Amino acid sequence: MRRRVSRSDYPLWVKASTWGIPGRNGLWAFVAFSLATSVLLLFHGMRSGRLLDVAALLAVAAMPYWLSIRWIDEHGSWDDDG
Repeated sequence: MRRRVSRSDYPLWVKASTWGIPGRNGLWAFVAFSLATSVLLLFHGMRSGRLLDVAALLAVAAMPYWLSIRWIDEHGSWDDDG
């Protein structure tokens, strides 16, 4: 098994994506919220023509959270000690 990267050595983009979010379940909640809100705004935007850009932005916003989950699963640890 490979040595896990300590929390202080995580890449900046992972630190920024996980800052203030309590663990893996918190990140999944942000992914789900961003995608669900994006879908709702997309349906609203198809009817009224508004908020389509916000829907796209929220869909893109889910990506760093999901990528952070994958990176920590592969290289880091979800323990508080890091």
